[in-house]
Amino acid sequence: MNSSSGVNFKGALEKAAFHIGNMAYQAMLEEVYTTPKPGLVDLYSAGAHKDMDVTSFERSAKALEPYFASMALEGMSLLHTPGLLFERIRRIGLSAEKAMYKATAGVNTHKGMIFHMGILSAAAGACIGRQRAVTIECLVKMEQAMVRETLVKEVEEMQSLNQCRITGARGEAISGYASVRGIALPIMAKGLKEGRDWNRIKLETLFMLMSRVEDSNIIARHDPSVLLKVQCTARNFLRAGGAYGDKDMVMLKRMDADFIKRNISAGGCADLLAVAIFMNELVKVPVMGRILWNS
Repeated sequence: MNSSSGVNFKGALEKAAFHIGNMAYQAMLEEVYTTPKPGLVDLYSAGAHKDMDVTSFERSAKALEPYFASMALEGMSLLHTPGLLFERIRRIGLSAEKAMYKATAGVNTHKGMIFHMGILSAAAGACIGRQRAVTIECLVKMEQAMVRETLVKEVEEMQSLNQCRITGARGEAISGYASVRGIALPIMAKGLKEGRDWNRIKLETLFMLMSRVEDSNIIARHDPSVLLKVQCTARNFLRAGGAYGDKDMVMLKRMDADFIKRNISAGGCADLLAVAIFMNELVKVPVMGRILWNS
């Protein structure tokens, strides 16, 4: 490879990293724009939140975009040392948190997203560096190599201290994003194949997650009994036709008022919806291929 082609390839990788960061940004916007989401920030209301709204989510997402691009670039350069890569992106994540708090005047809008999107941006970068494309298989393999050993130890330490079996965001990463791969992505793919409305696809995906995932956000605000009630409510909504039913918007608005009154926010599932949107975009290989080879 001559020096000119080397420079071109480096530029292509940087462009791919920027694109990964932009996809993470767009996925976060797609999540908050999904409407109506009971108890969650959306285009109708701030849900069960008094310190944030759509505008604060938009500002936060924009502030985080370059950090996800940086994490993707780290993945490209440190693909053979996944442990070191995880350490590096965690340091970048601390800077990203500061940028988020600055953009939102101290409000935590996307701390969970910094964790999830940071890991997956770096893993996607490693996949690009390794095989010049992103597949689910490569993404999970790289993500597991990066985080599993470290996060398992952290979860074990946390559980020994507080006796809580809910593992939250760490547990999802340890599992290789099993909820996203096993629940969210198939529902999303089915809706897209059937030509459904995109907002309704996202709502259907969210409720499938809410019906089955142990949402640590709900636990943090309440207790396991409330989580079980939310899961039951989500299942009943899906049985009644879900987001594709004739009365879905009426049911969702009624549920939103109830969740707001009871201070319920399925923030963990909302994060996983954004992750699913992000992963769905990442694996569109022709898009990434064009970025790499049309530079």
